[in-house]
Amino acid sequence: MPRRLLALLVAGAAALLAPTAAAQSSNIETIEGSSPGEKMTLTVTPHVLNDDVSARAVGIESPTGTRWALTLIGIRRADAVGLSLGGEALPIEDISRPGEDEVGPTRVYVSQKTFLTVAERDGARLHVGDASLSFPAPMRADMQQIFDTVL
Repeated sequence: MPRRLLALLVAGAAALLAPTAAAQSSNIETIEGSSPGEKMTLTVTPHVLNDDVSARAVGIESPTGTRWALTLIGIRRADAVGLSLGGEALPIEDISRPGEDEVGPTRVYVSQKTFLTVAERDGARLHVGDASLSFPAPMRADMQQIFDTVL
């Protein structure tokens, strides 16, 4: 009898925990974009890069093409932003910042190649002002999943 009760408790606990684990398994979501025909695949929960800065990865599909971006949360409008790998600068296509009197994230647009390089290489760095930040492995895994979903 005690074994049967223990087996039922273990099975019940596994059944209760399974949906929670499945729900937490993906931090990626695809939503409608702000323009007609646009879809955005992005990390739902931002990744913490340091005490001040968090980031989301974004793949944007539109009728005119695909764009790749990092959305930076917690940086100042005046902060310089850059990417590097092994001491070499990685190209940035565009930086979109909130307006002078606006609050919001900064979006850094990069090429497909740069997005994939950051996703695949643990030595890639984000430079914000004087800070040099690494991309955590879970963020890089999310970026790879976004890349695979979009393409």
